Amino acid sequence: MNTKPIYEELIRKNRELEKEALRCRQMEKALRTKESQYRKIFDSAMDGLLIFDRQGRIVEANPQACRMYGYTHAELTALSREDLMHPDYHYLFEVFRKETKAKGMFSAESKDLKKDGTHFYIEIRGTEFNYNDRKHVLAIVRDVTERKRTEESLREALSSIEQLKERLESENVYLREEIELRYQHKEIIGQSEAIRRTLNQVERVAETAATVLLIGETGTGKELLARAIHRLSPRRGKSMVTVNCAAIPASLMESELFGHEKGAFTHAYARQIGRFEIANGSTLFLDEISELPPELQAKLLRVLQDGEFERLGSSRTIQVDVRIIAATNKDLSQAVEDGRFREDLFYRLNVFPIVVPPLRERREDIPLFVWEFVREFGKVMGKHIETINRKTMEALQLYPWPGNVRELRNVVERAMILSGHGTLLVELPAQKGPDVTSELFRLEDVERQHIIDILVRTGWRVRGKNGAAGILGLKPSTLESKMKKLGIRRPD
Repeated sequence: MNTKPIYEELIRKNRELEKEALRCRQMEKALRTKESQYRKIFDSAMDGLLIFDRQGRIVEANPQACRMYGYTHAELTALSREDLMHPDYHYLFEVFRKETKAKGMFSAESKDLKKDGTHFYIEIRGTEFNYNDRKHVLAIVRDVTERKRTEESLREALSSIEQLKERLESENVYLREEIELRYQHKEIIGQSEAIRRTLNQVERVAETAATVLLIGETGTGKELLARAIHRLSPRRGKSMVTVNCAAIPASLMESELFGHEKGAFTHAYARQIGRFEIANGSTLFLDEISELPPELQAKLLRVLQDGEFERLGSSRTIQVDVRIIAATNKDLSQAVEDGRFREDLFYRLNVFPIVVPPLRERREDIPLFVWEFVREFGKVMGKHIETINRKTMEALQLYPWPGNVRELRNVVERAMILSGHGTLLVELPAQKGPDVTSELFRLEDVERQHIIDILVRTGWRVRGKNGAAGILGLKPSTLESKMKKLGIRRPD
């Protein structure tokens, strides 16, 4: 039997096996090299790298991941993804599952827990791959805590800027209104003993932080005295803020004083800061304080006591430093007895009361007022008045002026319209019912009749350049509120 062919075949196959074994060794060496390279990359990555199985268990982690979470390699690979996530972010598991199923990868921001129990913010991106012939997920974890803190600081800064912008815009609008509506005289007019006593009180209280209550009839210049107190106070660097409690509907008063958040009530489309925030560090003048709704008196009392309040629709407490000057033409002590005004609020407001004298108690000041008004209206109307008849001036001084300085100003304005150049011709208001020298008539009746007279002159036009509100020196909304209160209606 010839065995040579068999022997040669065995040698050939042996050589092929040796070649195959060599190729396997080379491939194994190449794989080990690749694995070593990948391991170096895996271990030296600056981001944390985690490999999860389909159940979320950690099967591998690089050194950076161990440092991020504060675990050893053995401890970390004994945990699951759920063990690392903050409970508030467990809802992301479902997000990861859906995104991986749909796209083979996921990406999100989360909050994870360290071994010591502290938390930090991460950005995690994962992709599905085969590892040991099974589906696994490779997750890249990046610590973004500093970025989050920076973003939060930026948000807080932007919020502060936005609040400051709102405040500046509100102050700007408020100042424009005040420039248009502020009293026409820069200085208080008068040399009588009554006004000197009042001004002495103003100077004494101005430098303090005490709450002031100005008590006087309508038209006596209470707001002018409030401005004098503010101008002489340490707060004069900021504008005084004024609120007329009788001119704003009760339903809007809380929002006007304390502000509101977006959506706090119907038509509250944006956040608005109130007058207390605008007046922070300055003075807030509350005119006609007796008209403040009872439900807001307690909130005002809290601001006076503690310097804090909440915006309408918000639970966040706001701290303010505001000096209050209040004014009234009513008897607040009587209102307390009648149950219309809180007694504790009255005592808080009545720290330093100043009684503003009516014009009939300072008759010697009337000529000064008349000539000041003549000069003022003369510039506007282009008229030059040189003389005022002595009997006319005596009549002006004898008249009781139930509307005080405001009424005197309106009478002089009417006289300037009717007079030509040279001499002022004055017609005193006709008095119905009681004699003009009697002080037993109701002030409301006089005010009602005076408003009606002005409305008739203007053709019942309230607003506009030559409207009744401008002539009376009031805001249109204030005049409309007074008309409603006094029962004044335009005739059909």
